[in-house]
Amino acid sequence: MTPNPDANAAYAKLHVLLVDDDEFLLEIMKVTLRDLGVSSILLAKNGFEGLNTFRQATIRPNLIICDLCMPQLGGMELLSHLALDGCKADILIISGHNLVPPVDNHWALANYNGPILNLAEKIARIQGLKVHASFEKPITREKIIEMLDLVVTFNAPPAIQPSK
Repeated sequence: MTPNPDANAAYAKLHVLLVDDDEFLLEIMKVTLRDLGVSSILLAKNGFEGLNTFRQATIRPNLIICDLCMPQLGGMELLSHLALDGCKADILIISGHNLVPPVDNHWALANYNGPILNLAEKIARIQGLKVHASFEKPITREKIIEMLDLVVTFNAPPAIQPSK
């Protein structure tokens, strides 16, 4: 994928909330986002932290990147709370458990037999959230660029067509 030449300027306008229980991944994503020009990045290690961070943020995140399988409050539950709060942020869902759910009876989707990311996207959209896509882990720099470009392209003003 060829990076968007205006990416850094567009990325700088993003206020990102990363929600994942994998602290190493959070740190890698934070460093990568900063390297790509995103200056506002908030981190949360589970859904409760993510919800509180979203609600208490001085500048509300306009992009939320959320894992599905987390302790205490999982991604699906977080997304439901965000929908109830009227969240208008762009949302991207990530998970390492797309086709093989974790062995965890406390996780809402543990017994679902199918592609979990696809289901999560549909449920979140039904709730009125602006979910653009989902990405399977591992998350690489290239996937992060793809994620950001997807959101930036979606939110770009339509090109003005020259009149004839």
